[in-house]
Amino acid sequence: MPNEIKTAERIMESDPDSALHILEHMHTDKLMYSSADRALYGLLLFQALEKNGKSLQPDSVIKYSLNYYKEINDKPHLASSYFYKARVYKQTQRFDDATILYLKALDLIQNNNNFDLLGKIYSDMGDICTFQKDYNESLKKYKKAIEYFNIQGDTIEASYRIIAIGRIYHFLKDYKKAQKYYQRALSQTTDSMLQGAAYQEIGVNYYWAKKYDSAQFFLHKSLKFPFIGTNYAIRCYNLADLFFDVNQYDSAFHYANLALKYPSTFFNQRDCYRILANTEFSRKDFKKMAFYMSKYQDCTDSVRKIETQTKTSVLEDLHQTNGAFTKSKHFLIILGSIIPIILFLSLFIVYRLRKRSKGKEKQLEEAEVHLVEVAVQLNEKKNLFIDSLIHQLQETRSSQTVAYKKATIPQKEQMDKELYNTCLHINDWNAFIRLMNKTFNNIITTIESNYSEITHKDLIWCCLFLLDVPTPHVVLVLDIQPVSLYKLKQRLTQKLNLNNVKELELFIKTKSERK
Repeated sequence: MPNEIKTAERIMESDPDSALHILEHMHTDKLMYSSADRALYGLLLFQALEKNGKSLQPDSVIKYSLNYYKEINDKPHLASSYFYKARVYKQTQRFDDATILYLKALDLIQNNNNFDLLGKIYSDMGDICTFQKDYNESLKKYKKAIEYFNIQGDTIEASYRIIAIGRIYHFLKDYKKAQKYYQRALSQTTDSMLQGAAYQEIGVNYYWAKKYDSAQFFLHKSLKFPFIGTNYAIRCYNLADLFFDVNQYDSAFHYANLALKYPSTFFNQRDCYRILANTEFSRKDFKKMAFYMSKYQDCTDSVRKIETQTKTSVLEDLHQTNGAFTKSKHFLIILGSIIPIILFLSLFIVYRLRKRSKGKEKQLEEAEVHLVEVAVQLNEKKNLFIDSLIHQLQETRSSQTVAYKKATIPQKEQMDKELYNTCLHINDWNAFIRLMNKTFNNIITTIESNYSEITHKDLIWCCLFLLDVPTPHVVLVLDIQPVSLYKLKQRLTQKLNLNNVKELELFIKTKSERK
C-alpha cells in the first residue's frame, strides 16, 4: 500500500482536512497496479470529502470501490461504499436510488459495532422521509440515529438529529415543541457550525409562528456562523421571504438573489424565484417578472419529479419482501444442484446393474422401471422452479396490496417495474439468464445459440409469455407501447423462420419443456 494511503487512513479521524489534502495530491498512477489500493483510495477519498463538507465526486471513484468490495465480499468496506454512493444519489435528489443503497448497507452492518455509519444512514433516511413529508417515519429514523451517535459518543452529530426532530415538529406546526428541541441541541455543544444551524431553525420557527422581529434577529445571527451544504441558502431564502411579507421588497430581492449564489435544493430555488418574480411584479417590471416566472416553472417541474419518486417506506417493504424471496431462491438453487446429482447416481446405479447382471434380464427391467419413475419425479421437482417463481410474483404483489391501492398511477407503474426487476432480475442480464435457463430448460441459451438476430427484448418477452405475465405488465417491463409489442412478436416470428404468432407461441412452449 502506498505510504500516502497509510497516512491518510491513520489521520482520517483526527485531521480529516490533512487526509483530504494528501489524497487529492497523490500520484494516482501508483494505484494502477493494485485493485485493493485503488478501491481503498476511493473509499478514503469520499470519507475525507464527507468529513470536510465537500461535494462527493467523481462518482467513478466510489463506483470502482463498490464493485471491488462487492466482488471480494468485504462486507464492512462494501457497506461504507454503498453509503457514499447513496450520499451521491441523495445530493442529486435521486431519493429512491439512495434509499435502496442505504438499505443494502444496513443489511451488511446491522449486527456489527459500526455505530457511526449506522447513525449516518438512519439520519440520511430521515432526511429523505422529511422531503417526502412522511414525518412519522422521519421521527423514527432520527431517533435511531441519535441512539447510535450517543453510543458512539458523538454529541455533535446527535445534536444535529435533535435539531432535525425539532424541524419535524415545526412542519407539524407545533412551534413550542420545536423550540424545545432547538434549545436542547444548543445546550449540548458549543460547536459553531451546529449553533448556526440551530439559530437558523429557531429563526425559521419564529417566522412561521409570525413573530417577525424574533425571526429576523435569529436568521441574521445565523448568517455569522459557518455552514455546511445548503444551510446558507436556506437562511437567506427565509430572510427574503420574511422581508417580502413585511413589504421590504429591496431586502427581499437582495436575499433571494444571495440564496441562489449558494448550494441549494430545487425547493429553495423555486421559492427564491417566486420571491423575485413577485418583487418585480410589485415594481411593475413585467419583463423581469416573466423571466423569473420561467425559472420558477423550471424548478417546479424538477420538484414534481422529485415528489413522484417512490417513498422510503414503500422501498423498505419491497426490500424486506426481496429478502424473503432471496431465501426461497437459495432453496431452489440448492434443490437444482441436488437434482443432477440424484440423476447421475440413478444412471450410475443402472450402469452398474447392467454390468454386473447381464444374465438377470428381469432385474434389469425392474431397474429401468425404477429409473423412469425417478426421472418423472425429477421432472416434477424441476417444474417446481416454474411454480415457485410464479408464486413469488403473486406473493410479492399481494404483500404490496395496501401500498399499491394508495399509490398514484406513476407510483403503481414504478412498483410494477420494481416487482419484476426484484423477482426476475430484469436489470441484471446475467442473473436473468441463469434464472430463466434454470426455469425453462436452458431456453435462452438454446435460442441465442441458434438464432443470431435475437435481441434481449425478444428473449425477455419469451420468458414473460411463459410466465403468463399480463400484457400491460409486459409492455411496462419492456418499456414499449402496446402497438410495438405486436410488431415485436411479428419480427420475432420472422427471425425464427415461423409463419405466424401461433406457431411462435407453440415453438417457445416446446423449447421450454423438459424431455
